[in-house]
Amino acid sequence: MDEHKDKYKHQVDSVDKLKEKRGQEVISLRKEKREKIVSSKRFRFEDGQAGGGEHGFTEEMVTDSCKKLQHSGQEKLPLLQCVRQACAQGVIYIDAFFKVENSLQCIVGLLTGNDVELQHEAAWCLTNISAGNTDHALSVAKSAAPYLITYLSSNNPLMQDQCAWALGNLAGDSPECRTMMQAQGAVVPLVTLLQSPVPAVVQSAAFALSNIARDSPDVTRELVTAGLVPMLVPYISLAPENRPILEEVAWILTYLSTSGEHVPLMIENGLLTSAVSLIVKLQGENPQDVKTVTPLLRCLGNICSGPNDYTLLALENPRLLHTVGQYLDSSIRHIVKETLWVLSNIVGEPSVAASVSSGPILQKVTDKLEDGFDIKQEALYVLNNLLSHGPEACESLLNHKVLPAVVPILKSHDVDVLNLALAFIEMMLRFNTDCSEVFESYGGVTRLEGLEYHSNHTIAEKANSLLEMYFQKENEDVGQ
Repeated sequence: MDEHKDKYKHQVDSVDKLKEKRGQEVISLRKEKREKIVSSKRFRFEDGQAGGGEHGFTEEMVTDSCKKLQHSGQEKLPLLQCVRQACAQGVIYIDAFFKVENSLQCIVGLLTGNDVELQHEAAWCLTNISAGNTDHALSVAKSAAPYLITYLSSNNPLMQDQCAWALGNLAGDSPECRTMMQAQGAVVPLVTLLQSPVPAVVQSAAFALSNIARDSPDVTRELVTAGLVPMLVPYISLAPENRPILEEVAWILTYLSTSGEHVPLMIENGLLTSAVSLIVKLQGENPQDVKTVTPLLRCLGNICSGPNDYTLLALENPRLLHTVGQYLDSSIRHIVKETLWVLSNIVGEPSVAASVSSGPILQKVTDKLEDGFDIKQEALYVLNNLLSHGPEACESLLNHKVLPAVVPILKSHDVDVLNLALAFIEMMLRFNTDCSEVFESYGGVTRLEGLEYHSNHTIAEKANSLLEMYFQKENEDVGQ
């Protein structure tokens, strides 16, 4: 990814500057995904029903039900139930639904009718249709979203719940759908539903908000203006009845913290302290809870990519740093990756860097250099940020044999990883004259020579620069 190429320059950048570069890149690197940990769109099943397996539906049943729905005199409820149950089983049934002309208009007509039971069933149909592909979602957004939004303000919790879920699916589909929903006025009524006394309504509203908040500073500003931040406070809790809501709220926190704009308000409302407390408690109670731990760690990393004061505030919880070390031992890659993201930011604070450089966490980070590409890359960010503190950090990393662990990475085929490895090596060589001998003894010079003619000009240039600056004179002396 080209945006990584200039992350670490060959001059002494301040720790704050390095963190700023890192933070700016993460906005673009991570804004598109939840790593498939939590699906951004969800079919809704009846209790006891599930997707896949034997379900008994056929495409012909769907088309037949859609045709009958458009004829007066037909009993509509069982036909609607057939359509929404079938659509929950996959895209082929949603495609069958759209093959019947005016089928969507028919469902929207029932949604806006006077029969409360049919209204709810129609909203449920739209929920499952919205969970299909982008064409399906856009069709629903254009035809039905304004009505779904209107029902958010109704006095019927069943309709509020169902319509919020449908809007969550629409928002989870694409930026186009999210922009359309914002323009149609979805944000404020969804925020208002967080105050509902019905947990299912709150969960569906939080699901929709976590999707609509993605990748959009305009939406997050509207959310904050609507009073969202203090409304989240009661849901930062591990109470069993709150856990489904917490999973959604944790993602809202992540998107609110991405740009840094709303972090002061989040801190003012105690959300940083509460998130840290949850991260610590979850490590002891349920460290495998990837759906909650992942967004909370990402949120913490986002916040700590800002001023060091934020990091120091987070570390007022005396168990946090130890907890971060424990999460590095997780068998779940998502959790390890997000933990490294947290570390890469909190080590920007000098006292944290000193503690990590001389403690057990450093070896755990070094061990991650042998992992897959994404984990290796995050570990290199941590090491570069540690090393940016200067000669004292360099000496500690040298004593802990981090340099020999980085040398094999010079064989990597990934340009981003190579850039990070070369940046680390350049700082080590610059900060401590003993590093050149260690680097050469582990085959580092040979590896650099292998990069002199790399197809990527930046890599080749960096390798040549290091050879000329730190090893060429030595080689010339040997040749005389």
